[in-house]
Amino acid sequence: MQNGLSLGDRQVIRFGLERVKACLGFLSNPHEKFKSVLITGTNGKGSVTYYLSNLCCKYSDYKVGRYISPHLILWDERFVINEKTVDSRLLEEVSKEVLSKIKEFERVSNEILTEFEIYTIIAFCLFAKEKVDIAFLEIGMGGRLDATNVVDSRNVLCSIITNVSLEHVDYLGNTLEKIAYEKAGIIKEKNYIVTAADKVSLKVIEEEAKNLNANLVFIANGKNSFYIDKNIEIALKAWEVISKQIKTNSNHADKKEFLKLLQFPGRFQFISEHNLLLDGAHNPQAAEELRKLLSEKFNDKKIVYILGILDKDYESFINNLIPQGSHVVCTEPKSNRATKKEILARIIMNSGSHATLADNLQDAICKAKKIKCDLIVITGSLYLVGEALQLFSVESENVIPTKVGIQ
Repeated sequence: MQNGLSLGDRQVIRFGLERVKACLGFLSNPHEKFKSVLITGTNGKGSVTYYLSNLCCKYSDYKVGRYISPHLILWDERFVINEKTVDSRLLEEVSKEVLSKIKEFERVSNEILTEFEIYTIIAFCLFAKEKVDIAFLEIGMGGRLDATNVVDSRNVLCSIITNVSLEHVDYLGNTLEKIAYEKAGIIKEKNYIVTAADKVSLKVIEEEAKNLNANLVFIANGKNSFYIDKNIEIALKAWEVISKQIKTNSNHADKKEFLKLLQFPGRFQFISEHNLLLDGAHNPQAAEELRKLLSEKFNDKKIVYILGILDKDYESFINNLIPQGSHVVCTEPKSNRATKKEILARIIMNSGSHATLADNLQDAICKAKKIKCDLIVITGSLYLVGEALQLFSVESENVIPTKVGIQ
């Protein structure tokens, strides 16, 4: 992933809301200038954020902001207004102003903000400056202590938890209950919470909603439905909740078909001219969902996989995704957290499939094309998918690089 924002060595994970609250206060609380919708979940949060933003743009007259993470190619992608990536000159202007004030805040407070916290503060300032009415905010990690969660209940229209499975156990806890508790931290008092979480996770969310007198809207998903359909159902139900509060009609017969026609970059994205399918699945649950979808859509096709994974539960990911006897080309995303390709290859061969090593994505694609197949699937990491989009000049949000930074 390329990044035109020069922030020095700030790529750390450091939870807590006090730093961000203090800095936003220093900046005159831009996050209080618009209404927000918070979206978290192990999988699907980016897609649901994307769907809701599009619904609000199409079926209301409000000015809509969307903040997502991570970006696929350029950091500009994180900031969207009315479903258009923010003009690079405007983003540069706002970013320079915000970074200058952050530098001053850090000097007087002796605090150091993380990269994600700075991105989030820029989003708040940008949306406030552009007089956005509603902002759809994708949570970075967890929820309770994520920088996006500084928004107050008075300014939140709805909170959404797509689902819960084991992820980021070093930060969120090593049980579903602990992870669900962190995600349930975005529930606001006397507000709405929409979720498709189930079993033990749902119990935790229900308890937190009860404690906060929040209205719980539960979506039961059939086990045979695909994750794309699940995400659409979550978005549609959340839109019902939101539209009532903003006094907008939600009874549009075509809204489900409208969402089905949308293509969220890097999520089951087919590049027909290269016979490639890109999917940012990066945890075991997403791998299982991707396998089901591939089986449904390409059941009679021979698939070669290009795999690059970060420091995640890669063994379960491989076991959930790769059918025995498959051919997998193993590479490494451009990240210092990338799992060594030799480790992936060993697991793949031990599971009864064939593995080939590749030095980088371009090398991996060349090697995959030499294997007789009908489709090449690139997956395992959004970083890898971002590389693929850039390699084939597929614009993820029609962005132009913006270069600013803290010196």
